Amino acid sequence: MQRNQSLVLSIRNVGSLLFPIAFYCCMASTSLAQGIAVTGVGPVNRSMGGAGTAAALDAIGAVHWNPGSITTLQQSELSFGLELINVDIELSSTIGGATNATSGDGGFSPIPTVGWVHHIDDSPLTIGLGVNAIAGFKNNQPADASNPLLAAGPAFASAEFLQIVPTLACRLTDRLSVGIAPTVTLANLTLDPLGPSVVTPANVPGSGNRMHWGGGFQVGVHYIANCCWQYGFTYKSRQWFEEFNFFVPGGTVQFDLDYPMILSLGTAFTGWHDWTIAADARYFDYENSDGFRDLGFSSVFAFAIGAQYRASNRLTLRTGYNANANPISDGDVFTNIVTPLIQQQNVAVGASLRIACNVQLNAAYVHLVKNDVTGPLPSPPFGANDTMSNEIVGHSALLGITVQY
Repeated sequence: MQRNQSLVLSIRNVGSLLFPIAFYCCMASTSLAQGIAVTGVGPVNRSMGGAGTAAALDAIGAVHWNPGSITTLQQSELSFGLELINVDIELSSTIGGATNATSGDGGFSPIPTVGWVHHIDDSPLTIGLGVNAIAGFKNNQPADASNPLLAAGPAFASAEFLQIVPTLACRLTDRLSVGIAPTVTLANLTLDPLGPSVVTPANVPGSGNRMHWGGGFQVGVHYIANCCWQYGFTYKSRQWFEEFNFFVPGGTVQFDLDYPMILSLGTAFTGWHDWTIAADARYFDYENSDGFRDLGFSSVFAFAIGAQYRASNRLTLRTGYNANANPISDGDVFTNIVTPLIQQQNVAVGASLRIACNVQLNAAYVHLVKNDVTGPLPSPPFGANDTMSNEIVGHSALLGITVQY
């Protein structure tokens, strides 16, 4: 009876959080991503470099990366996280031998996350819910008379992708679990000016845009091979969105944009006392996704590795690293002039402090290693040897809390 009351209370608490979490996630954006996709979710998973397909360390990361893994969490839990991201983007041009650079001002972006996992008593079933910002970016460049690319005025681009994931997992055997989750995804894309670009060839100003709806599903498998090794695999389907509509002075411009399919394969090693080592390999199918294909994005592989050490009954330490190929080639730099999603390496550290028998505080720091890309400018109107570059570097601080029951 007490367990059932706890379940009802947890469902009510999660329900009451959905609206504010959804609102703030829709307001958030990030450039710490594999292309547009985030490298991880929440302070625990982010501090592991995003590795989490086989290692379920908290509800947020487990629901996001592998629905089948939520059965392996030791207790039912409710986890919250808040991430503050600051990304510096510098746009430069070399025209007629003269180089001019302009720094953007994207400011700090807040990204809340929530994950809930509940083990049903006397049942092989586990249920869960995730509400997370899964992708995004923000670029805000001022007008700069000395930089020909910005001489006509400022440029702004922003994208936010929020995903709601109700999850069901079943432990088929003591070692094998499977999970499935329908996904409801909301996205907002703002470009100002809207063109000329792949969205519209006309030189028109951008304007406000509404949230657009999409959906898909994800399935995951988790297998415990022995006392030392665990394995996981997840298929995240493409998120099919309704057509994006942009209001312009002459009417409406429409643009097809879908979120790419993601494949994840992971392993976790727990053979050393108090240690968990996790590694993931992922594939992001940008080339077969509407919108990103038009932007010239290439499909990319990513790799994540993380280590967790339980230093004491109260303190747990983590570190992680994430790397991926650049989805934007030199020839498509100008096409993505205000969408420079070119991050390639992230390093992270984090810790958890247990302040009560069922409550722990989580913290992490993630550094986006400086990266740049240079490509030719179209000729005409520019010269044959004229080029442009985008440079990006970023920092992210995360805090969170986990309550087990």
